[in-house]
Amino acid sequence: MAQRQLPSATAVATTTATQGFAAPPPPPVQKAPSTDAFIQNLNLVAEAAKRAQMAVLMRDLEGIAIS
Repeated sequence: MAQRQLPSATAVATTTATQGFAAPPPPPVQKAPSTDAFIQNLNLVAEAAKRAQMAVLMRDLEGIAIS
């Protein structure tokens, strides 16, 4: 006996549900301009640390006199 398959209502409903519109993705969060690009470059951070260290050293030794 051959059985005929008729499209069922659930199969039709499933295909139409997948063709619906999806919710739009949330907008990207906009950050204020920052120093992230500079911090990523560790050479700049190392140079700034050296300069700050020398500035503090010069400030501290400024009042010392050799007699």
